[in-house]
Amino acid sequence: MPADVRRFRPRFPLDLVIAFARDLMGGSRRMDAVGGDAVWAGRGATGVLWLRHPDLVRALLIENNADVTKARGMRILSLLVGDGLLASEVPKHTRQRRLVLPAFHHARLRAYGEVMTRRSAETAGLWRDGEAVDVSEAMNRLALAIAGETLFGSGLEADAAQISDALEESMAAFDKAQFPLADKLLALPLPNVLRGKRARATVDEVVYRLIRQRRAEASGAMGDGAPPEANTPGGTRQDLLQMLLDAQDEETGAGMTDEEVRDEAVTLLMAGHETTANALAWTWTLLALHPEAEAALHAEVDALNADPTFDDLRALPVTRNVFAESMRLMPPAWIFSREAAHDFRLAGEVPVPKGTMILVAPYFLHRDARFWDEPLAFRPERFAPEAKSGRHKFAYLPFSFGKRGCIGEPFAWAEGVLALATIARRWRLALPGPPPAPHASVTLRAADLEMIAHARSRV
Repeated sequence: MPADVRRFRPRFPLDLVIAFARDLMGGSRRMDAVGGDAVWAGRGATGVLWLRHPDLVRALLIENNADVTKARGMRILSLLVGDGLLASEVPKHTRQRRLVLPAFHHARLRAYGEVMTRRSAETAGLWRDGEAVDVSEAMNRLALAIAGETLFGSGLEADAAQISDALEESMAAFDKAQFPLADKLLALPLPNVLRGKRARATVDEVVYRLIRQRRAEASGAMGDGAPPEANTPGGTRQDLLQMLLDAQDEETGAGMTDEEVRDEAVTLLMAGHETTANALAWTWTLLALHPEAEAALHAEVDALNADPTFDDLRALPVTRNVFAESMRLMPPAWIFSREAAHDFRLAGEVPVPKGTMILVAPYFLHRDARFWDEPLAFRPERFAPEAKSGRHKFAYLPFSFGKRGCIGEPFAWAEGVLALATIARRWRLALPGPPPAPHASVTLRAADLEMIAHARSRV
């Protein structure tokens, strides 16, 4: 069946560019409202192709993956993350993914699970019954603490506030550059470009210092002054940074340079904490709006009789379904893009000229009534195993798919479920007013999310 490809009709020249620049979500709504399986805006190599059907998304991410590259917006984000997995292209991306992948094997995740639960309990211990909590900020601090400890061990503790400020600054800078052709402005001394460069300098100072310390430990240069963490069996630490430093390519035997380690570490730190923090914040919001789902989650976590461990994940299907449904309605990575590397036919039928920006918005695909029953309803049970049959695999993509799918997906699932379960054993979070409107930038944020913490039990 041929794809239904329609055309966006602008009201005046640069209509869509201005719409995206003013309001990324608003411009996206206008594109999606055209309908069909895909929507064209503009013409030729300067055009934008908006995908609305899972078959075309699958083709983009799987069959036609070699025909596209990361799109222009990533060039702006690379001001901070460098040439790590988010921004690099083949063949470097293939090599780096192969080197980083062992850090997310099952045995490693079990060790990270202890950090996730402990840090979540610490966060919950800061709240007081009946007091207001800035949940967005609290989940951001929690996710950064988990990412920082699993990535850098205790090395990031003293610099956590500085790193947090720099990451927030970089996100604010990126927020001002979410429109077509924005990458062309990178050479200009614009405020958002300068902010992005300052943020990178701050992060680089900390991360390169930690890399130098680890290299010195490995060479024995630190002697008796080495920190306790260096004196583990075998003389090495067990965090992600050490894995990056120790990684060797099975094909060539080569390891990573300091710059490559830096780029991957910053990519994992930024992508890992930003998306999970937003996913958790939206989950608390949706639970507060749906008491039946909240009660089911509380019943499940109370049955554990203790804080959850990584091995308890299978005993938390309701919690996982709640997290999954939250990411359906409010996916943190709500939109992503690719750029045509050359002329090709998407799914063998849709002509795509070289240079075309191809956009996929999980936010809209997850809410499309063609692929979801009652798409605007919060129904965690739709993710129960028996309810999944017949659903298009590519209609749900909070972590994308294929060779560029999120390498940290297993980490994010474990973190989200363990954090929810640990905190929900202690607290119920209530909204004192209407839920916040989503702020759509590189991620979908719940800005100014103040909730009231009500104690459930003391464990």
